[in-house]
Amino acid sequence: MFPRYIIFFFLTFFLAACESLVTDVDRADLPQVESKLVVQCFISPQAARINVIVTESIPLFAEPDLKGGVIPNAVVKLSDGTREAVIPFDTTNQLYSVDKGALTILPGKTYFLSVTNGVRSVKATCTVPENAAVPKTYEIDTSVAGDIATLDTTLTVKYAWNDIAGQPNYYRVRASLDLEYSVPEGVSSNQGQIIEKRVRNRFNFNWDDTIGRNDFRNDVNLDGADFNSPIGRVKLPNPLSYTGSDGTVYLSFPKSKIISVTMEVYNTDEHYFKYHRSIQTRGDSDNPFVEPSLIYTNIEGGLGCFGAYNAGQVIYRPK
Repeated sequence: MFPRYIIFFFLTFFLAACESLVTDVDRADLPQVESKLVVQCFISPQAARINVIVTESIPLFAEPDLKGGVIPNAVVKLSDGTREAVIPFDTTNQLYSVDKGALTILPGKTYFLSVTNGVRSVKATCTVPENAAVPKTYEIDTSVAGDIATLDTTLTVKYAWNDIAGQPNYYRVRASLDLEYSVPEGVSSNQGQIIEKRVRNRFNFNWDDTIGRNDFRNDVNLDGADFNSPIGRVKLPNPLSYTGSDGTVYLSFPKSKIISVTMEVYNTDEHYFKYHRSIQTRGDSDNPFVEPSLIYTNIEGGLGCFGAYNAGQVIYRPK
């Protein structure tokens, strides 16, 4: 057995050797990367407004006072090659926004976006897909679990559509639920009954993500085939408890009423699809040994994406 002082000597030597591998790099030798404009804009014939988000990137070796964030003083222009609209800044929502009447978005047409902020200027181009894919069949169901006090109700949706044949297509599926339900406001003093208020809200479905079955699909080697969405799920409001002034606990049931379920298929351009898929792929990577993937961009001189989609939808309304 080695004496303790010999073991200590070897450990000290090993740690000193490791420390020598660390080299301080002078700041002047670091890559000099400037902050860039980051633009996100997705146009559609079905959208009520044209929205553009303009922020700025923060380089890895940026100055400490560079905060990034929304750029409120940029000049944002959208053109169809003939007409041009200057999009104003919306201080409430912290983005550039204008009603769709300012510049009509038409299927099959190409649009040009430019953003200027002082000396920084970026531009991008995209073409709206000419055709829309409409869900042809759908299944809507509910599942219930738990007891009366912890009732857990889930609404599921799944639907199918036909691929638009003879051309490359990129799809995204989206679905939402418009629901009316009760929320507790208090307890009546004379009758000891809970006071409820009816409210209406919209909930987005979350998709089961299995191999090859997420909410982004393309028709590579599947031209003209039938497509199926993954299963979408949304949890309905649970019963809520309310404690009265006398300490009595009352239980309020939501009494949910489905107003409508909207099922959509976005036929997107390549820019929209690649940008969102790159974000999704990067977010889904939990392996620390996997090399980070780059976020797709088609913004010349900057970062982000200018893309388009043509939405086909079916709305289910219970009778």
